[in-house]
Amino acid sequence: MILLNNFFYPNNICLVGASSKEKSIGYEILKTIVSYGFTGNVFPVNPKAENILGYPCYKSIEEIKEKIDLAIIVVPKQFVEDAIDSLLAKKVDSIILITAGFKETGSDGEALEKRILEKIKLAKARLVGPNCMGIINSSAGVKLNATFVAEKPEFGSTGFLSQSGALGAAVLNSLRETNIKFAHFISVGNKADVCENDVLKFWQNDSNIKTLTFYLESFVDGKNFILPFINGIVTKPTIILKAGKTAGGMKAASSHTGALSSKDKIVDAVLNQFGIIRADNLNELFNTAKGFEYFNIPHGNRIAVVTNAGGPAILCVDALEKENLSLANFSDETKAKLREIVHSEGSVENPVDLLPGGNAETYKQVLEIISSDKNVDALISIFVEPVMVEPFSVVESVNSIESEKPIAQVIMPLPEFWNKYTFESHKKLPLFRNPEDPAEIFSNLLFYKNKQTLLNKNFEEYRSIANTKSSAIEIEPGFIPQDQIEKIANKYNVPLPRSMFLSPNKLLLKEINFYPVVLKGINANVVHKSELNAVRLNIKNKNELIAAADEIQKSFSLAGFEVENYLVQEFVKTKHELLVGGFRDPSFGPVIMFGSGGKYVEIYNDTSIKSCFLSGDDIDEMISSTNIGKILLGVRGESEINITHLKQIIKNCSLMMI
Repeated sequence: MILLNNFFYPNNICLVGASSKEKSIGYEILKTIVSYGFTGNVFPVNPKAENILGYPCYKSIEEIKEKIDLAIIVVPKQFVEDAIDSLLAKKVDSIILITAGFKETGSDGEALEKRILEKIKLAKARLVGPNCMGIINSSAGVKLNATFVAEKPEFGSTGFLSQSGALGAAVLNSLRETNIKFAHFISVGNKADVCENDVLKFWQNDSNIKTLTFYLESFVDGKNFILPFINGIVTKPTIILKAGKTAGGMKAASSHTGALSSKDKIVDAVLNQFGIIRADNLNELFNTAKGFEYFNIPHGNRIAVVTNAGGPAILCVDALEKENLSLANFSDETKAKLREIVHSEGSVENPVDLLPGGNAETYKQVLEIISSDKNVDALISIFVEPVMVEPFSVVESVNSIESEKPIAQVIMPLPEFWNKYTFESHKKLPLFRNPEDPAEIFSNLLFYKNKQTLLNKNFEEYRSIANTKSSAIEIEPGFIPQDQIEKIANKYNVPLPRSMFLSPNKLLLKEINFYPVVLKGINANVVHKSELNAVRLNIKNKNELIAAADEIQKSFSLAGFEVENYLVQEFVKTKHELLVGGFRDPSFGPVIMFGSGGKYVEIYNDTSIKSCFLSGDDIDEMISSTNIGKILLGVRGESEINITHLKQIIKNCSLMMI
């Protein structure tokens, strides 16, 4: 496998389709490469131009004698295949195809994309795109902006992958306003070859990248995305903004598990399980990345809030509670020190209210006192600009505080403040515009920290499960017959009630020796038998059995079905009905579900989902996160059930799915 090094760290770039026509993509990309200060060599290819932006042009790829590390293609679609052929003949192994008009446009474009990809794979090269907007490396030793967005990003420690070129462009165009910084940016477009899985592992090994951020509309292979987390290969903070939350759910009404699963619910569950932060919007995505870049991760969830305005502080506190963070309880010593500084009409309780007169010195003194309190893990400073206090001095004063505990500043100034801060701030630390933002950031930092601890603890258990090998049981497609169900259940130690599978004729002749029993009518086209009144409980003898069979036959006939077979099972009295379900997600592979069972399962919707690659801690979380799980663990004086046995059943079902 060729690494992605030449995409982000090339010495020689070939631009196929360079243009002398201003505002064309071929011109604008070359212009951004030049203006951003690329430290390597650029070879523009254009058969009709002698010189573009000071660079001599080559009539063809074949004319270039130097080794090409990275080729960027912007020629019209009809010329792309020839360009690919020429580059591969020259042993170019890293190609960015910016040109659009492929899989996203229909069958003809899809066929062309497939043909190109076959050539790329045969040559053991790698392709980014098509239908993408390029790549950026802001590191001082490279300074590559090979996109058609003229913004000049500042270097930071974040990597950003965008599946959408337009959204990537929108982010780049807003850099001065949002103060987002990153080391690498890559737009992957159609993801014909290079996808998030490749970039994930590359960034893990790149010392310039501290935090990994992704905007995705789909996962090419979700199972292979999460396996590096399971196996401890990827440990850096990873944040994903996944679009398509409200897309139509899975059409899997043939099972309770399918009916209760949605693609988004599975994405949520799997990312959460393996410590991958899921952002709800771009603001949270990049604010969290700033949190990892600039803040230490808090030791705990006890937060102090200092404000000069009540309303924003209330919104902040609401957000803290929503994110399972708590207001810190100050020590008596801290409160005594604060009373010497805070106005008598203000408050020294948390949140601390400095009133509109709180100035730069007051903010600094108060935050320094609070940061030394052992009951505080992180601090939030909120400043709403009043007439009498200038915001720049307050912000700079807070920025100057030396503390191991993170201090997030929320600032609500007049518009002219932002330009002053951009050009005159000494530290230029991140500022947040919404009082709810710091709660999201601290919550995400703690989520990552806690999940890393769990992943490390369960590493050996995950690895053994991920590498599980087992002989398969051959099963015909469709619903699994009862004899096969018993065979599978026995293999994986899944308990079943005693049962018999009998044809209507044999039911009359067969002697049952384990009354009371349950009788169920079976037809391959009838999934939820209770909807056809095809289940009879607590049958105590042969006469009751024959009568129940006759009633079920009549119910089937009224609905236009025949009873193909009867299932006779031991009648088991239960206090609770539980569901353990499995589903093979097209992207993430096998998933497992636990929750309340019975015929009202879709109504209660009391379930939790995880990837089948799970640990004992994951199973504990599955059980405790449901209402039925809390009941099983013992409430109102009731004893808990045999949780160890239940956990083993869930584990066995997961292994069966794997």
